[in-house]
Amino acid sequence: MINRITAYWNDRSASWRKERDEAWSRPETERWLDFFKSVRSQVTGNKVLEVGTATGYFANIMTLAGFEVTAVDLSPQMIEYANLVSQELELNVDYQVMDAQTLQFEANTFDLVFTRLMTWTIPDLEKCYREMERVLKSGGRLINLDADFGKTVFSTERHDECPSGAIDQINDIKSALEISAHQRPAKDVELLETVGFGAIEIDIDAQNRILGLPFETEGLFMLEAVKK
Repeated sequence: MINRITAYWNDRSASWRKERDEAWSRPETERWLDFFKSVRSQVTGNKVLEVGTATGYFANIMTLAGFEVTAVDLSPQMIEYANLVSQELELNVDYQVMDAQTLQFEANTFDLVFTRLMTWTIPDLEKCYREMERVLKSGGRLINLDADFGKTVFSTERHDECPSGAIDQINDIKSALEISAHQRPAKDVELLETVGFGAIEIDIDAQNRILGLPFETEGLFMLEAVKK
């Protein structure tokens, strides 16, 4: 399954970079920057790990917000593009190819772990959350923005830059993942509690609030949790 997921995101990397490059000229980038500046003011340290960085859009924004950013992704092609983007922006981000289920970092390393639209693609989400908890320092914070895609059937309507056959591939992959059988974020809260996180909060309208969108617009929930 990991090989299938890696191959899929490698194939998506060029179109993903195009979409993210275009986002830099939109107001949403300033809104995300304001959000991460607010997060930075609330976190004791500045060492952040982004898990599932794709082509580095959020890694670069977090760097601009004052964080020291390490960013990982399962796809080597995504990381290659991410490095190029950061070089063009003259920003320093430590990019590494890595499986979110087996993070190659020492325990108690990061003050913040951030991920967006990644955990729905994980074969073993409990293992992933356990790794995130392990690499956080005591009192460190997890922020996860995602959606309940389990019953969603993706189409080309909102993904017109996808390579041929990519939508069918990701629908097949998603249907095979265990997390797709559960209601989210309720299942996430259960898993976060199981691996030892505390102070778990859910904001169903988080992304719409951050981007200033109407709450009736389809958006992402945000999970926040703290390592005990």
